[in-house]
Amino acid sequence: MVINLSERLSEFSYGYGVTREIELLLRSVGCEATPFLPSLIHEEELGFDVGFAKPGRVVLAQFKLGQELRRFRLAAHETAVPDLDHPFWQFRIDVAGHQFLRLIEFENNGAEVFYIAPRFATWQDYDTAFHKGDVLERSLLTKPSEILHELGGATAATGVHRIAYDRSRRYVCSEQRTIPEYRPQQVAMRVREQLGGQSETLGDQIKRLYARERPRRGPRLLRSDRAEAILARAKTPLDGMAAIVALEAWTQGAQVIFVTLADPENAEDIS
Repeated sequence: MVINLSERLSEFSYGYGVTREIELLLRSVGCEATPFLPSLIHEEELGFDVGFAKPGRVVLAQFKLGQELRRFRLAAHETAVPDLDHPFWQFRIDVAGHQFLRLIEFENNGAEVFYIAPRFATWQDYDTAFHKGDVLERSLLTKPSEILHELGGATAATGVHRIAYDRSRRYVCSEQRTIPEYRPQQVAMRVREQLGGQSETLGDQIKRLYARERPRRGPRLLRSDRAEAILARAKTPLDGMAAIVALEAWTQGAQVIFVTLADPENAEDIS
């Protein structure tokens, strides 16, 4: 991978590194992982090389580039400075915004959803992490539903909040509450254990996500003419539904990864 170190680190490039490592990590625990690529939508016949009949899970990664800071400036609605080492990083979420609402929709319908943000801010650090395979290890992984819980739940949470974090601590402000964090191996084992203990197939979950209720104030389904065109070109109805679900997430900046149990003869030795 060739990068220009004079350019600003991009969310797209960071997301590529994260997705690559998620694939490898899931494969190491006996899963198959297939990221959704929007370019598939333009193929003459749309299809995914995944086992819809296998136990499966949809994983959603929402990438955020944290702004690196050395001083915490209180906003008007904030009352205390969180205990953070320097440097620290922050990104903002709008709990009433379309992106956050879509993530919660997916979580509420069985998908594994994570915000993923780097604990670095430069191309040089990204380049080092990428070549060492440490992009995920040097990132914050946290769930939107758990942030929402710390804000008091869907009926209490409003407005824009910032997530502030250093190398070991993380808070949602303005209430300055600690939010849970997951290490990469925890995420992989969490998904693997769910697949080993569930009867729901990947196809079942895709159908549920496709038919899910969209909140009135949240993001809508794809335009009907676009959805119909996708379904018409799909190899199977499930291929079409999977593409529509993944594209709905992509329009809000999130990466969908379809995960199934690997066939025993193709699984890596994880003993």
